[in-house]
Amino acid sequence: MSADDLATAEGDLERTPFAHLFVYAIDQRLTGALILVDPTGGEHTLRIVRGIPVKVRPSDGYARLGEILLEEGVITAEILAEALATRGLLGDVLMLSGCLDTATIDWLAQVQFVRRMVRLFDLPPQTRYRYFDGLDVLAEWGGDPAKVDPLALLWAGLRDHGERSTRLERTLERLAGVPLRLHLAFESGRFGFGEAELAVIDALQGATPTLAALLRSGIAPEPTVRKLIYTLAITRCLDFGKGPPVGAESSSSVPPASAASLSLGRMQLRATVHRVGAAAPDPAGDGERAPVLGRSRRRDRPSSEPLPSPTSITAGASPLLGGSLAAAVAAELASAAGLDSDRATREPSDRDREAWGSPGPAEGAAPGGSPAGEDP
Repeated sequence: MSADDLATAEGDLERTPFAHLFVYAIDQRLTGALILVDPTGGEHTLRIVRGIPVKVRPSDGYARLGEILLEEGVITAEILAEALATRGLLGDVLMLSGCLDTATIDWLAQVQFVRRMVRLFDLPPQTRYRYFDGLDVLAEWGGDPAKVDPLALLWAGLRDHGERSTRLERTLERLAGVPLRLHLAFESGRFGFGEAELAVIDALQGATPTLAALLRSGIAPEPTVRKLIYTLAITRCLDFGKGPPVGAESSSSVPPASAASLSLGRMQLRATVHRVGAAAPDPAGDGERAPVLGRSRRRDRPSSEPLPSPTSITAGASPLLGGSLAAAVAAELASAAGLDSDRATREPSDRDREAWGSPGPAEGAAPGGSPAGEDP
């Protein structure tokens, strides 16, 4: 096996939940590929550029474009069957026939991306992951990169599947009785909160209640309150004096999100002419935006993807050198939640030594690399 085939990090979602991996990627502005293999052997691939997910390829074609069109009543089953029978790209065929316009197909591509991202939060704890730093595995697959605020994706995933996180209960237990105060740099608009979540945010802005007080108030359903406080804790949006919220530096260049942007409504369609390079074309009978290519092992090359934050991780400053993934994520998220940092310094067990870089500690690092410990 060549060096290009070696994962920079690997582990499972029981030890390090997907939400924590996601927050760590945003915070460290990672660029690479995260590959998740569920217990059935299905492989889900996520491309991340400077901490922002831009493409996701499920193993089973989940949320195909044709399925979304039928579900929302945009076209009939007969029209879909006729379009697929042409054996052209589904998106192009529907636009050429006047069934969809450019704006609608672009919107559907975003909806498809959000649904596929949210599903990753529902993968079972037994799912294994591998992270390849700098790998552009999906660079030539599909259409244009998605541009959805990663914090909105995080909340959408935890709102729907927060119970899958093996660290949710532990985090909330540690926050019990702690006055909760929002960070001054917190931007609620980036999360796409709905009415119930915004009511909780208003309560936090007007006072410093405890989690127990929020739950007693009945201001929002208990599961919503618990998942929301968990989300705010692991993204440093609750101020415990541990630095700015996750992703705060890139907020000015990330498109804002709203609750409406994470759901699909009915659409008014009009006839339109085909445009060159139309977004989200689907091969007949497949529902994907482009034919699936064999996975490349090329390292990241200069990209024209219009993504926020020009900052990239240099080798000398990379958080991937030495230590274990569980350790690195644990230290970052313990700091984010302002919890007992001393507990994040224990030596990792052999089971935890799933190295970011080399199997051993980086040169000059303490044994075991980055501080290990429990994720909050």
